[in-house]
Amino acid sequence: MITVDGLDASEKLITMLRNLAFDIVMLAGVSFAGFNLVDPTLVFEEFHKPIILVSRTKPNNIAVKNALLLHFEDWKARWSILRKLGPIYEVASMSGEPPIYVELVGATLVWATKLIRALVSCCRIPEPIRVARLIAQGLTRKAKQS
Repeated sequence: MITVDGLDASEKLITMLRNLAFDIVMLAGVSFAGFNLVDPTLVFEEFHKPIILVSRTKPNNIAVKNALLLHFEDWKARWSILRKLGPIYEVASMSGEPPIYVELVGATLVWATKLIRALVSCCRIPEPIRVARLIAQGLTRKAKQS
């Protein structure tokens, strides 16, 4: 559990990963529970494992910065997480489908593209991201019903 609009997502992710064996972290963006941002560079520094951020739509960092300015006194801390990220890459993950958008920490675009293409099966979103979203939606619905 993370706090809506909090600043605990990075810490919780690091704690969750600490006792697991893994080779890569793949996330559906950096923003969870509103504007609780995971800091991919912090996660990379902790584990020295590549981080791939995947988005269905191109991130609009200008709109994000404006929202942060409008709603958060600590907007500079949140914005600094986004500023540390590299470029946003457009990746054709599946033939005949629109591209996805990818940001990388500790990985090359060529390697990440090969991995993403190996992980797509029924749609352009890599299976780990697609399945995680389905699970999260189910848990959210279940929590609302309780």
